[in-house]
Amino acid sequence: MGMRAESVVGSVRQTVVRRWLEVVLPLYAVALIIVWFRAEYTPAVLMESMSGSVVPALAWALVGALGGLLGLWALIIAFFLLYSPFYLIGKLPRLLGRGGWVDWHEVRFYLACFGLLCLLAALTYWEPPVGLTAFAVAASCGPVFWRVLV
Repeated sequence: MGMRAESVVGSVRQTVVRRWLEVVLPLYAVALIIVWFRAEYTPAVLMESMSGSVVPALAWALVGALGGLLGLWALIIAFFLLYSPFYLIGKLPRLLGRGGWVDWHEVRFYLACFGLLCLLAALTYWEPPVGLTAFAVAASCGPVFWRVLV
C-alpha cells in the first residue's frame, strides 16, 4: 500500500511541475526577448549590487535556473528539428506503401518538426533576429509542444 501512495504522490508532483513549466518558461522567454531588444526594460533588481542585499543574487539565480531550462529545451527542440528530415527520408519507403508498419503518431510528430524547421529556416534567412526570436519562443513552448504531439 505504501508504494502505491508514493507512486501517486510522485505522479502528481511530476504533473504539477510539468504544468508549471508550461506556463513559466514561455513567460520567461518573452521577458528575455523583451529585455534582449529593449535593455531599458531590465528589472531594477537585476541592476542592483549583490553585495548590498541577497535579493539580487536570488533574482540572478532564478534567471540562471530558468535560462538553463530554456537552454535544455532549446537543445532538445534543435535535436528533433535537425533529425526530422533524416527520420522522414528513412521512413519514405514505408510511407509510400513499400515496407512494414508505420507509427503515424511518430510520423506526425516528425512532420511537425520538419515544418517548424522549414519555417524557422525561412525566418532566419529572411530576418535573423526574427528567426532566433521564433526559435527561443519555440524552445520555451517545448513542454507544451511535446505534450500535444507525442
